[in-house]
Amino acid sequence: MTDLLESFAAFMKMFDHPHQWYGGRTYAQHGDDLAILNLFGCLRIPQPSYLDIGAHHPLHLSNTALLYQRGSRGINVEANPALMHNFEMLRPGDRNVCCAVGAVAGRGTLHRLTEDSGLNSLLPIEAALSTISVPIKTADEIVDEYAGGCWPDLLTIDAEGMDLPILRSIDYARGGPKVVCAEAVSQLGDVCTELRELMTQHDYTVHSFAGSNMLFVKANLIDMCR
Repeated sequence: MTDLLESFAAFMKMFDHPHQWYGGRTYAQHGDDLAILNLFGCLRIPQPSYLDIGAHHPLHLSNTALLYQRGSRGINVEANPALMHNFEMLRPGDRNVCCAVGAVAGRGTLHRLTEDSGLNSLLPIEAALSTISVPIKTADEIVDEYAGGCWPDLLTIDAEGMDLPILRSIDYARGGPKVVCAEAVSQLGDVCTELRELMTQHDYTVHSFAGSNMLFVKANLIDMCR
């Protein structure tokens, strides 16, 4: 399977223009992956590591699929066990973790619109058709267990309303990612102001917006990205 995926990636490169630095395609909802590659290009990190919380699918609407195809490796975290087979098949080089992420470890209820929906959430959903019990880990626990306690270069979160609580729970004194991509506007409302204030407190600067997502860079690196 790995040989097949590598052959497919090589075939797809035939359609890229030689002057396109990051290729001619995007997998993310708002082109976030291209913006992220550009940021790490400015930071002189050609293959950034990543922690993708709420990863959902290895290719569809993914902020990290393009990074993976360009040689990056990281950790994909998805709460819905029905979706994990796709990651094991299409992202075998990553660490693929089946759990929810929250401010406190334990167990919680995942509310599912459908078995494979990307809008499933730990928060109550009025139209949910089913619920399942899932383990919950904190972001710091995941970094300790799967990244040897060292934060990956990129943290990208799409946790359907849980982005802000997850970011609040992180112990930034331990370092933190160089770049953070978080959802500022979702079905649960606009948390742009709260995100900006929180990340500023922890020495991050807003670099840009990609659709409904905000991209933050560590303040001591921001000048490299302008």
